[in-house]
Amino acid sequence: MKKWMNWKVVFIVLGSILLLVTGYGIYLYNEVRSTFDAIHEPLVISSKAPEDNYKISEVSSNEQPFQQEQQNETETAKPITVLLLGIDTDQSKGRADTILVLTLNPAQDAMKILSIPRDTYTEIVGFDFEDKINHSYAFGGVETSLLTVENLLDIPIDYVVSVNMKGFVEMVDIVGGVEVVNDMDFTVDDYHFPEGTITLSGEEALVYVRMRKEDPLGDFGRQMRQRDVLESIFNKAVSFNLVWQAPSILKTIRENVQTNLTFDEMIEFQSTYKSTLDNIEHLKFSQGDGRIEEDGIWYYFLNEDELQDVREVLQKSLM
Repeated sequence: MKKWMNWKVVFIVLGSILLLVTGYGIYLYNEVRSTFDAIHEPLVISSKAPEDNYKISEVSSNEQPFQQEQQNETETAKPITVLLLGIDTDQSKGRADTILVLTLNPAQDAMKILSIPRDTYTEIVGFDFEDKINHSYAFGGVETSLLTVENLLDIPIDYVVSVNMKGFVEMVDIVGGVEVVNDMDFTVDDYHFPEGTITLSGEEALVYVRMRKEDPLGDFGRQMRQRDVLESIFNKAVSFNLVWQAPSILKTIRENVQTNLTFDEMIEFQSTYKSTLDNIEHLKFSQGDGRIEEDGIWYYFLNEDELQDVREVLQKSLM
């Protein structure tokens, strides 16, 4: 009888734990769905004129560019493009100081990631002038940034995710800081970053990724630091140890992220395009010319041959 009572206690404890975990799982699912409903912002972008050699995406909550097609009873997922914008709200209207373009091709199990220098001189679509590409957000928000990137790269953009850099700081702190390998010793204001493996808080990470004046590689070194920090955040964010911190993470996302991806699309996105993470190629512009123009402002002018090469790589990745 005593042995049976001991087993009964064990069953009660295990049952209680199971109910707790199940209940928490349901709670998280509802919170995730609610969060995506809150940050979802449909985009409806008009097509360019027929004579143009590319077509602007028309994306809304009713369209799913990566929705699977059935051909001869075989489902084939389409390649998609995603624009990631890191918005610096220190400026009055905000600027897109981090601009990454991703192409994901499940048939090739491959992803291309292109980092566009923030000072790239290009046409601001919808306005009758050229300027730094990161100013496109200040002139017309996400829509203008999307159109400007499409025009520059000659490819359609299906999805956009914009992140307020304030949220970047909060996310780093929530995951307990990020670890990166720093390849140069430097100091910015009161922050010192020694060479080697270092752990950064949210504020330190923001200073770390923004620094470029002391970097001999300039904006290209800045882009590499951004990539390293973002990868470190992602690796920690998917850790099981952070499941119990999910409410804080979701709150930060809700307050600082905007996207035209719906919750259902994100679920399909993860299952359909997960294989592309196994084959990532990083692209960059490095052959351009940075100089100060007559207006006294420094711009980065892309090398036309390199720009065309990058266009062709991205276009092929979408076939």
